[in-house]
Amino acid sequence: MSAPLIPAVHAAPMAAAADATSAASAATFPTLPLSAQDKARLAKIRYVMTDLDGTMLTGASAVQNSSKLPSAQLIQTLIDLRNADIEVVPVSGRNRAMTFEDARLLSFNAWIAEMGGLICTKSGSQPEWAYFTGDMPYNHESLKTPHDFICETGIVDELIARYPGQLETYHDNYVGFEYREVSVALRGSVEAATVQALLDTCPLPLYLADNGLVKRMNGTTTLQNVDMIHPQGIHTYHIMPRGLTKGSGIAQFAKLMHIEKDQMLAAGDSPADCEMADYVGTFLFMKNGFEHNDAAVELAKHPNAYVSRYPSTDGWCEAMQTLLAAHGR
Repeated sequence: MSAPLIPAVHAAPMAAAADATSAASAATFPTLPLSAQDKARLAKIRYVMTDLDGTMLTGASAVQNSSKLPSAQLIQTLIDLRNADIEVVPVSGRNRAMTFEDARLLSFNAWIAEMGGLICTKSGSQPEWAYFTGDMPYNHESLKTPHDFICETGIVDELIARYPGQLETYHDNYVGFEYREVSVALRGSVEAATVQALLDTCPLPLYLADNGLVKRMNGTTTLQNVDMIHPQGIHTYHIMPRGLTKGSGIAQFAKLMHIEKDQMLAAGDSPADCEMADYVGTFLFMKNGFEHNDAAVELAKHPNAYVSRYPSTDGWCEAMQTLLAAHGR
C-alpha cells in the first residue's frame, strides 16, 4: 500500500450525538488486521460503486483531504485500486456532462449519473450509455428526455409556486451545468411528505429523493427561517421516476455488465445513498453523513452496512486501503 492510510490532520470531529448514532446504526468498516471472514468477503469485491461529493471527494476536489488541505491520498488510492484491477464506478446525482468529465479526468471506465437514471457501461470517445427510468414509461425513440416529460406535467412549476422562498431549481455544483435528462434537481427546505403527496397527483409515477445537505443556494433565493450567512438545513432534492434509485441503477448496471452482487461495494453519505446497500454485498456509509437527521434510520434498514472511521475522503481512502489489503496489496 503506497498511500498513507490517514493524513496527519483530520476534519473536525462530529458531534458526540452523531457519533453515538453512527455506532448504534452500523459497525465500523473493518480495519487491519482483518478477520478471516472480513478478508474473504472483501477479497470478492471487484467494483466500488461510489457517490462523489461528501463520499470520495471533499469540496468536489480530488487533491485535498477531509480537512480541505492539499493531499494526494485520493489520487494514490485510485492508482492503487487500478493496479489491483478493482474498478471504481461513480454513482452520482450529477448530470451526464459533469459525470463524463469526472470520469475522463480520473480515468473511470464506466459511470452512473442522475441518481441512477443514466448508465454508461463504456466511457471514452465513443461512450455507450442509456436512460433508465424505473417504473416510469419512456419511449427510447422519443426526441424528448425523461426530464422533459416530467417538466411537461407542470409539477415542477407548481412546486416552485407553492413554496416561494423555500425551493428552487439549481445548477449542478454552481458551475453552470443546468441541463438534466432524467431527474429534476431542486434545493431548499420543505416537508418531504407534503411534497410527495403532491407528486402522487401527477400522471407520471414520481417520488422525491433527498440527496443530502448542502451549505448554500444559488444566490438569488433566501430561505425562510434559514440564516443564509451560515446556512444549515438546505437539502438537495431530486424529483425521480418511481422505481429509480441509485440502487436500482446499480442493479441495472450489474445486469448489463454481468456482475455478481458480492463483487460490489457501494459507498455514500446521504439517506438516498443507503438505497444502494440492497444491491451490493457491502455498503460503506461515510461518518459525515450523520449530519442528516434521516441517515441513521435509513442505515439501520441494511444489515450489510458499515460506517467509516473518518469523514469523506479520509474515511473513503482508509476503507479502500483495507479493501486492497484483502486483495493482498
